[in-house]
Amino acid sequence: MTRREAREKALCLIFEYGYNTEKKPEEILDRATEEWEETLSGFAKELFLGVCEHLAELDENISEAAENWKITRISRVSLAVLRLCVYELIYMPQTGREISINEALELTRKYDDEKAVGFVNGVLGNITNA
Repeated sequence: MTRREAREKALCLIFEYGYNTEKKPEEILDRATEEWEETLSGFAKELFLGVCEHLAELDENISEAAENWKITRISRVSLAVLRLCVYELIYMPQTGREISINEALELTRKYDDEKAVGFVNGVLGNITNA
């Protein structure tokens, strides 16, 4: 599994967790592994579990950077992408800021609309320039 594919799998899990925060992340991970009939990479698991563990902090960073936007107004796809990328920026800086942001924008292009790409880019720009 490439790192891009791992990010995409992690994004799906983060998106699902956004609807099922009462479930333990491990339950979502186990169910997804069974459903997808494949083993997730360590990188995908680390991203998903890390986002779940630091969700409040990530959302606080996103809220501060999303000027004049309440987090509840952000589309669930964009929010999942932002959570993934902000986690990677803070906790996995070895990946490189440019790579993390580019991957986030590609995921947004694939799963959200073009307006969302500009929004996500702006929020990530605010975070990296803070």
